[in-house]
Amino acid sequence: MKQYLVFAKRLLLLATPLVATSALLTSPSQAATFSSSQGILDLTNFSESFSTTESQNLGNVSAIANGGIVNAQNSHAVANVIPDPLEVYTSATSLASGESKDYVGTAQAAAKIIGNFDVAPGQLFSFNFTSALDLETAIDNPPSENANASGKLSFFLLDTTGIPEKNLPDFLSGLLSDTTNSILKNPLDFFSLTGNLNTLGNDNFITSQESQNVTLTEDKQFSFDGTQEFATDFVEGSLQRSFDRKTNLTLVAIRSTQTRVVAPEPSMNLALVLFFGLLAVATKGRRKAAADSLIR
Repeated sequence: MKQYLVFAKRLLLLATPLVATSALLTSPSQAATFSSSQGILDLTNFSESFSTTESQNLGNVSAIANGGIVNAQNSHAVANVIPDPLEVYTSATSLASGESKDYVGTAQAAAKIIGNFDVAPGQLFSFNFTSALDLETAIDNPPSENANASGKLSFFLLDTTGIPEKNLPDFLSGLLSDTTNSILKNPLDFFSLTGNLNTLGNDNFITSQESQNVTLTEDKQFSFDGTQEFATDFVEGSLQRSFDRKTNLTLVAIRSTQTRVVAPEPSMNLALVLFFGLLAVATKGRRKAAADSLIR
């Protein structure tokens, strides 16, 4: 697992980052904070091909300093569908760091990929997946500093047979724009890998959940003590199930990473902090899976 995570980290940092920086000339650094969240979700070996796909890739960073130095960035935030052979791949790294005092920095990256396809009666539907989540936080001087890192990687399989074909495009677009993910509350099958680090708090965890038709193996390591914390989990698995009737299925893959560093806890309105230096990138595409080949 460690070899995979080291490779993934190097790969993610190759891309040009989305960066927000705010800095003032100050005396030598009095303290330092660091927060990192890296997530990868890769779905392969599909038994069926998508007829239609939707994708969304979002990111924002914010950094403000009043006597300190702070950086925030998202690197290699991608959400790709490769049609032949079909592969769904999404990854991102969110980073935040600060020095001295009086600063706050945040980085967030989120992606959603949606695919729709038909399965014949009695035919086995299946695919394999790999997922990796790596969280790290560090501070020098508690409790005046804090660092947070969180991430979530998941997929949901929905039975959309009852939706008329003419209404299906609007349904898929609605899934893409639904920030609450309310439609995903009753899936046929699902997998989820989530984690959270809060250097000053007790809400530290990294855990996975799966439905009965999902099988997996995982390798997990973590340390939730002290001023330097980490949590990593590498998961490999597959989904297999068959249907006794012709079935229309929709697969939703979701990836999110988030980091935050602060020293001390800001007294100003956080909304103003996030507004200052806000930089967002969003892409949304809809295409026939067989018509276009995306190469990551």
